[in-house]
Amino acid sequence: MNQPVNTHAIEPFWNRLREISLYPAHGAALTTIAALSVSALVVRYLPTGLILGFILNMIVWIALYKYAFQCLRDSANGRLEPPEIAFDVDDDLGRKQIFLQIFFILVAVALFFLFGPAAALVSLFVLGFFYPAATMTLAMDENLPSALNPAKWLAILTRFGWPYLAVAALCFIIFLSQAYAQSFAASILPNFLATLVATFVSDYAIVVTFHLMGYLIYQYHDEVGYEPVQAPAPLRRVAADPDQETLDEAAQLVRDGEPEKARERVAQQLRSRGGTEALHAQYRKLLALGDHRDELLRHGREWISILLGLDKDRRAVDVARECLDLDPAFQPNTPDEVSRIAQKALDSGNTQVALKLVSGFHKRYPKHADIPKNYLLAAKLLAERMGKDAEARALLDQLKAAYPEHPLAGEIAAYRQFLDKLGGQKPAQA
Repeated sequence: MNQPVNTHAIEPFWNRLREISLYPAHGAALTTIAALSVSALVVRYLPTGLILGFILNMIVWIALYKYAFQCLRDSANGRLEPPEIAFDVDDDLGRKQIFLQIFFILVAVALFFLFGPAAALVSLFVLGFFYPAATMTLAMDENLPSALNPAKWLAILTRFGWPYLAVAALCFIIFLSQAYAQSFAASILPNFLATLVATFVSDYAIVVTFHLMGYLIYQYHDEVGYEPVQAPAPLRRVAADPDQETLDEAAQLVRDGEPEKARERVAQQLRSRGGTEALHAQYRKLLALGDHRDELLRHGREWISILLGLDKDRRAVDVARECLDLDPAFQPNTPDEVSRIAQKALDSGNTQVALKLVSGFHKRYPKHADIPKNYLLAAKLLAERMGKDAEARALLDQLKAAYPEHPLAGEIAAYRQFLDKLGGQKPAQA
């Protein structure tokens, strides 16, 4: 059974352009591209009839796209080395990709005859822009009508945002470079070698673009509701996540274009039996995908309590930060949780999270014993992390006046004097 991949820090694709461009030059990818190029050359020069030659060419192209889709899927799952063979991809997916290309070409041809060259040229640019979206849709849904649906293309564009524009532009640049390389090869090489080089360059470009599209899905899997998975190591004997079956069901529903059903399935599991950290994390991804802001905040409070009960304070800080981004007035369930998360946020460098949590604490909990502790923490954040010494001094003065007998009174006074010395001021009198 597949395991969810840990994707806390995925390197952006724009920082990996060199590695992406060299992806087909490694191991199995290079061997596969070379073998397919030679096969295409042999088919071209075999003394076959028109029909048999067409069939053999189609077999080679299907094999190429089958391998390219395997590269896309592996890349979407965080496996960044080229696969040995296209073991997960059916031949039918390769055929569908060819039909997708034929459809795009027929649309451009039809517009040429109906409206002239200008319309055909514009349509080529528009279709080229949406070609990656159609291909990624086909890879995730394995459904040709879905891949031909412009609404799906727009959904992909909306979910990825500007990174999709960058990837579409890169695909265009790759294919322009491919055309230039093929033209250059034809101008200096004999016809036989030029054909071989042109086929190799074309296949190389296809694998690069499919790897790039897969990596885009991997980098922005939260936005598109895709859960990257990795196959377990052959000799590793670690129990699967107890909720893996539910996670797999939800992932399949998202791939089928039904994220709301996936969310309901996970919510049902959490309500009836609770869930592992992976299931809670997937639930939040599905909530964000459907823009369920209120439920994200409610679940955030609930999950923070669970995480603190498991002594996972650092993860609780992350959840609090997510909720504060949605609602700056967000607060955990209890004042004790506020103090605990704020302290952990301070320790881990999450200044804004700590400040937002303790801001107004005395108004919400006017008699709570942690008021001096939390506002001393806030004063240290203001002075040490934000350079706001004057505000920190004012806050410390208020604490000194309001809690003269508190056990922290000495520490508050000492820190106040420390700030005075640091700023070259005369120490304030108690």
